Amino acid sequence: MPLNEVQLRTLTSAIDRIVPADDYPNASEAGCLDFLVRLIELEHLEDTYRAGLDGLEVEAQRSGRSFADLSPEQQDDLIRKCEVMIRRTGWEVSPRQFVELLARQTIEGYYSDPGNGGNRGGIAWKMVGFEVRG
Repeated sequence: MPLNEVQLRTLTSAIDRIVPADDYPNASEAGCLDFLVRLIELEHLEDTYRAGLDGLEVEAQRSGRSFADLSPEQQDDLIRKCEVMIRRTGWEVSPRQFVELLARQTIEGYYSDPGNGGNRGGIAWKMVGFEVRG
């Protein structure tokens, strides 16, 4: 079963905090969302991602707002808080392990071969000065 609308909004917001925009695009603008959605399906990680994204949403709702509706600073604080949590009510997976997985796979998508769905237009490679010569 694919991610629902709330989970996709949470995922997009979370990856855009892991790789925020500066002089270069944020994670979702660089194609990481497409990369992750494809990777989640290929590696059968749907249950893990659904549980982790639902856990982030539960944490955000403790403040009365959806994760995607929090300010960038509040999202950063919540993600940092989850990085040190091992177990927490409202989570079906370890918050820390989920955030580690999400961060690792977001970075993979940001710097991956553009043929894998992330790093749209090779933007991350250009950022680090890597140029493919053909």
